[in-house]
Amino acid sequence: MVGTDKRVLFIDNAKDYLSDAERTAHVEEKRLEFESAGFEFYELDLREYFRSPDKLKSIISAASFVWVSGGNTFILRRAMEYSGFDALIRNALAAGTVTYGGSSAGSIVLTPTLRGTEHGDDPYMVPDGYKTEVIWDGLGLIYSQLVPHYQSPWFGKESSDMEHYFVEHNMDYVTLQDGEVYVVDGKYERKLV
Repeated sequence: MVGTDKRVLFIDNAKDYLSDAERTAHVEEKRLEFESAGFEFYELDLREYFRSPDKLKSIISAASFVWVSGGNTFILRRAMEYSGFDALIRNALAAGTVTYGGSSAGSIVLTPTLRGTEHGDDPYMVPDGYKTEVIWDGLGLIYSQLVPHYQSPWFGKESSDMEHYFVEHNMDYVTLQDGEVYVVDGKYERKLV
C-alpha cells in the first residue's frame, strides 16, 4: 500500500500523557520496529504545530506514509485539531497522495464519533499544552466504529464495554483482536485476519 517510498512519518501524540522519558522510549521502540522493516523513520510531533498549523501543510503534502500510534484517543484527537492535521490528512487521503496507518487510538480517531471510546480512554486526561474541552467527533474517514484489542488480556473489559455501548446505541462497529487489521481503500472497507 505504501509503494516504493520507504519514509514513514510517525505520530505519537496519543502518548503525550507520559513523561518525556517514557514517551521518548516509546518512540525509540517504534523507530527500531519500522527501521527493521526497511523504513526511514521520522517522528512528527504535532505539538510543534499547535500555534502554526500552516507550517504542517508542506510536511503532510510531501508525505507518502503516516503512522499514528495508540494511547489516549481524546488527547490524539485534540492534537490533530490544534495542529490542523485533521483537515490536512482528510485532504491528502481524498487526493490519494498518502497512506494512513494506525494502531488503537490511531485507528479509532478515524471513526465517525468518539462516543463510546470513553469506556477505554479517559476523555478528561489533559496533558500540558492541551485545553480541557473534549472533542467527541472523529475524523469520519471510515464508516464503522472500531473496537481494538478485542478480548485481549490487558484491555478486554474496556473493549467489551465499548462494544456494549455500540450495541446499545445501534451503531455499526467492527471488533479487532490484536494482530487483525481493518483496511480502507476508497469505498472498500474490510477486516483482514
